[in-house]
Amino acid sequence: MDKLIQSAQQNRPPTGRPSAPAGSPQQGGGAPNGTAALNAGEKAGLADKISECWSVDGGGMGVRDIVVSLRVDVDAGGIVRNVRADGAPPSEPRARSVYEAARRALLDPKCNPLPLPKDRLAALRETVFRFNPRDLGLR
Repeated sequence: MDKLIQSAQQNRPPTGRPSAPAGSPQQGGGAPNGTAALNAGEKAGLADKISECWSVDGGGMGVRDIVVSLRVDVDAGGIVRNVRADGAPPSEPRARSVYEAARRALLDPKCNPLPLPKDRLAALRETVFRFNPRDLGLR
């Protein structure tokens, strides 16, 4: 009887799905295509790199309290191609000065390409670069 059951099971068509080919991305949890938020180490690496190009005259009255937030578009090589305000660009002259300095830092060839693996570049679409004369931060 056992041999008959075993034989019947072997003659059934498979009911599971075939295995994915080697090297293909896994399906399921997490964010596909590297779009998960940047981790603390990735943020620190970006901040360190961009701070090399970030310079603003912090001596003006109230400049140290100005914060500008920007978003970037990068190409496949990790080079920043476009910088835009996260919201409306500042119109007040001191804030505009900080905004332009931050824009220049992100576009500076010395700070490009950004220090992220190519499979993590898509995460930059969800990253806000926050600049102020006190420090540089990302969220």
